[in-house]
Amino acid sequence: MSKEIKVQDDSLRLNQDYRHFLTDIKARLQKAQIRAALAANSELIQFYWELGTELNEKQKSHRWGTGFLEQFSHHMREAFPEMQGFSISNLQRMKKFAALYPSFSITAQAVPNYHGDILYG
Repeated sequence: MSKEIKVQDDSLRLNQDYRHFLTDIKARLQKAQIRAALAANSELIQFYWELGTELNEKQKSHRWGTGFLEQFSHHMREAFPEMQGFSISNLQRMKKFAALYPSFSITAQAVPNYHGDILYG
């Protein structure tokens, strides 16, 4: 039961200022959506690196064997069933990632200016 919004005044649709305003708002929204996606992606990458580092440290200092990853994978998948990424092979990749990059930080990513191009439908 959605309400249909009708434009009462066709002159508003044709008004140059209104078209620029609408284009600007659309572009700013798209840019904000891209920034949010990039921020979420950066946070997850940072988390995976930190988890890989912690897994390496725990396995080394506590001498936990390979069964540790299996158990940890099971518990994480059970706690977060909607998430993917906690398989044993992914956990091993996180450990390798952390080992390959002992000091890791994500730099700010530039957001392109699309000048009103439609990115999302």
